[in-house]
Amino acid sequence: MRKKSRTSDAIWTAFTETIRFIVVPYVLVDLVTKNFPDLDTAFMPQIKLYIIFFGGMIASASTLEVMNRPGTFKRMLFGLSSLAFICLWLFVVFGGGVANFRWGPYFVEFDMSKIVYIMLFGVSLKALLVVDTYSLNRELVKDEEKLEKLRTAKLKAAARKQIAPRRRTVEPAFSSMAKVQYRVTPDDEVGASQYAPQSEEESLVDALGVQPTEGCPVCGEPTRPTDKVCRNCGAWISRPSHGRSR
Repeated sequence: MRKKSRTSDAIWTAFTETIRFIVVPYVLVDLVTKNFPDLDTAFMPQIKLYIIFFGGMIASASTLEVMNRPGTFKRMLFGLSSLAFICLWLFVVFGGGVANFRWGPYFVEFDMSKIVYIMLFGVSLKALLVVDTYSLNRELVKDEEKLEKLRTAKLKAAARKQIAPRRRTVEPAFSSMAKVQYRVTPDDEVGASQYAPQSEEESLVDALGVQPTEGCPVCGEPTRPTDKVCRNCGAWISRPSHGRSR
């Protein structure tokens, strides 16, 4: 049963139970006490207050019973509570089954206690129906709760996947590294090789295979790298050694 239909049923139950156990009994008791003031029972002095109290408890318990689904513990609890209040209501209305009536010199006593007890026993049998409804629908309620938990777990998992940030693998950018040529020179102290950058002259020789021209330090005459003496002035040309293995 849907929640909307249970709510409408609960409203209708509250209305009908209020009419049956409060309004109608209150009007009837008021008429009886006015027309037969000599009628006396054990609860007659405050019978109207008892009718309102127990009738309100019956209407409340019945409404809460209908609001809960069949097979739930709350529905069974409110159903049994409603039956208990109905039994108390009947016992109070009928004065425990004993009523006294005086009319002039006559005194009449009505003892209906056995009839009242039979009525209470018949009403209490409805408790078996409430318990049986609970036991029959309990397994169905458990299965629906399991399905609802699974559905909720799937929705939460899907929501986590959508919210979780995507992890991106960052690869090293080799394009930012400078492309510099290196040469290996021996290290006598450590016995390992070290990397030293090449000069512009050596890079040009390695790239083009052409020996760059140099000038004489005295007269400025262009010379070749293989010349040791200037051809113009005869000055000795000293060249720095880069330690590069030829």
